[in-house]
Amino acid sequence: MACWLATTAGVAVTARANVPAPLADIASNDNTAGAGLLNHGTLHIALVARRGLWYPDGPGTIGLPIEAFGEAGRPLRIPGPLVRAPLGTHVVASIRNDLTHDLTVRGLAAPAHALTTVLRVPRGATRRVEFDLDRAGAFGYYGSDKGETIDGRIFADAELSGAIVVEAPHVPRVDHVFVLGLYAPVKLKDGTPNFLYFLETINGRAFPATERLAYERGRTVRWAVFNASAMLHPMHLHGFYFRVDRPDAYDEVTHPFYPGDADELSWTADRAGDWMFHCHIDDHITRHAPLRDMLAGKGDPQLTVAKRFHLPNQPMGGMVIALKVVPRPGDRAPIAVASARRLALDITSRDVPSGRFGLSHNSFTLTDGDRTVPATGSLGPPIVLTQGRPVAIAVTNRMDEATSVHWHGIALQDSYYDGGAGMGMSMDGHMPPAIEPGHTFVARFVPPDAGTFTYHSHMDDGWQLAGGLVGPLIVLPPGQHFDAQRDHIVMISESSEKPAGPPLAIDGALSPPPLAATAGVPQRLRFADLTLGGENLVVSLSDGSRVLDWTPIAKDGRDLPARLQHPAIAIHALTIGETRDFRFTPAQAGTLTLAVYDLDNNHALVASQQIQVSAP
Repeated sequence: MACWLATTAGVAVTARANVPAPLADIASNDNTAGAGLLNHGTLHIALVARRGLWYPDGPGTIGLPIEAFGEAGRPLRIPGPLVRAPLGTHVVASIRNDLTHDLTVRGLAAPAHALTTVLRVPRGATRRVEFDLDRAGAFGYYGSDKGETIDGRIFADAELSGAIVVEAPHVPRVDHVFVLGLYAPVKLKDGTPNFLYFLETINGRAFPATERLAYERGRTVRWAVFNASAMLHPMHLHGFYFRVDRPDAYDEVTHPFYPGDADELSWTADRAGDWMFHCHIDDHITRHAPLRDMLAGKGDPQLTVAKRFHLPNQPMGGMVIALKVVPRPGDRAPIAVASARRLALDITSRDVPSGRFGLSHNSFTLTDGDRTVPATGSLGPPIVLTQGRPVAIAVTNRMDEATSVHWHGIALQDSYYDGGAGMGMSMDGHMPPAIEPGHTFVARFVPPDAGTFTYHSHMDDGWQLAGGLVGPLIVLPPGQHFDAQRDHIVMISESSEKPAGPPLAIDGALSPPPLAATAGVPQRLRFADLTLGGENLVVSLSDGSRVLDWTPIAKDGRDLPARLQHPAIAIHALTIGETRDFRFTPAQAGTLTLAVYDLDNNHALVASQQIQVSAP
C-alpha cells in the first residue's frame, strides 16, 4: 500500500507505508552541562526515549542503532542528559516514550529512594514525576525495556542511562562526571551475548575517542562516577591515590564500582605527566572488534578467541580516560638520581601448544647484582624495594612483539616510566614508550610508599598478562628486610598450565606449595589480584572447620586508618588491580586454608593454598 505526500514545491512523491524514518544521530555527552531549566529552586526537565545512531568511536565513524535518552526538542545523547542542581532543588520531570515498546525508568526520584522507585511509561505515552534532591552526591537514572534492574541491561537498552549530581553548599564543584557503559550488540544463537563484541565506554565513547583531560599541577580534582552497566568495573588511576567520598574512605588506586554505584572521588594532581584512569578487566581496555562486524551480527568465524586477544603491538582501548597534569610556570623537570639501586628485568617468551587459547608463556627474570631470580610458574619474581631509595630497573624485551611495564600503585614522580605506552600525549617532548623487541628501557623512580604493589605488562594486556607478565612488588620501610616466615605474598593471576578447568594460579601455580608459619607468631598476608576477569573474587582463611579472624591493615600499598584496623571475620572481597594486607596470629599448630571464590562463577572455589603452622 502506498500513500501520497506533498512536498513544499507541490511535487507529488510516493512513499511506502511502514518504512521507518531514518534514525537521527546520537550526540556524545561529556557531562559538562546540566540539562533542563533551573528557576527559583525548581528544575524543569523534559526527557524523551527513542532509537538513534550512536558513534562510540567518535564523529565520522560507523553508527550503531541503539536506544537513548535526550531532552525534548534536542538531539539524543549517550549518556543521557545530566541532571545537575543544588541540594534541596525541587525537580519536575517528564519522560516521553517514543520507543516501540513500554519503558521502565528508575532513578528519577528523591536520592534516598532513587533506584528502587519504578516509573513505567507505556509506548507513545508521557509520564510526569516530581521529587526533591534531598541528599548531596552522585546518583544515576536509567531505563530498561523489560523492567530489568541495572545489572540485567546489556542489549538495546544498555545505554539508556544518565547521571545526577546534587551539589552541597560550600563543597568544591565536581570537575568531570563519568558514566560507565557496557553494550552487547551481537548475540549468540542461544540469545546470550557474544562477549567478543562487547563495547565498553566512558561517557558514550571508547578510547581513543574518549575525552582527554588536563589539570594544572597542584590542583585538587573531583570526579563523579556512575556505573550504569551490568558489570562490576575495577577502576584504576595511574600515578595517584584517590578517595571515594564515603564515611569510611581511605586512600586507593583501584576501586570496585558495582552496577548502579555512583560516587564522588577526589585526588590531588601533585605530579606533572601523562596518566590514565581505566577499568582493569583486560578485555575492557582492549580495542573493540570492528563495528562493521557488529552491525552484521557476525558470530565467531573471523574473530576467534586467539585473534581477539592476541593483538601484537596494540595499545589500549575501550574504558580508558587519558589525562595530563600540566606543570606550573617555573616547575623544573625531575632530576635523575645517580646513586640508584640497579636491577635488570628480562622478558622472554615461548609457545605453549597445549595451553589455553594457544597462549604463549611469557616470563620475567630478575637480576639483582650477582643473583638471578626466574619466574615461578606463570608469575614474575618478587621485586623488593626500599621506601625512599631510588631504583633503576633495566627492562629488556626479548620477545618478538612490543611490550611495556606498569608499576601498578606506585605514585611515580615521572609518568615517562609508568608503562602506559601509546597514550598519545607527550611529557617534555617524550612519549611514554613501548619497549620494542630487542630494546631495553630503564625505569627510574623513588618508591614513596611502603606496602604491597604489583608490576605487569600494559600492552596487548589480555595476551601478555595471561601469558605470565605479572609479578609482585613489595616496598619495605628503611631498615626492614623481607621475612618469608612472617610475610607472605598471595598473588592471584592466570595460569597457562591447563587448557580447561579453573585457570587461576596462586603465586604462579595451580597447586602452590604450602606457606610456612609458626603458632603464636604474627603473620602478614599480602593479597593481590591481577587476573583477567576475576573482578568479583572473595578470599578467606579457615582451619577446616571454621572461618578464622584477621585484621585488615593496608589497601593498595597504604596503611588503612586506625579506625578500620580491627579484627574481623576472615572473608573479604578482592577485585582486579587491588592489593589488600591482613595480619593474623595462628593459635596452634595445624593446617590452615586460604581459599579464593569467584562470585561471578556461581561462587566456585577457583584457587586455594594451605598454610602449615608449626609449633613454637
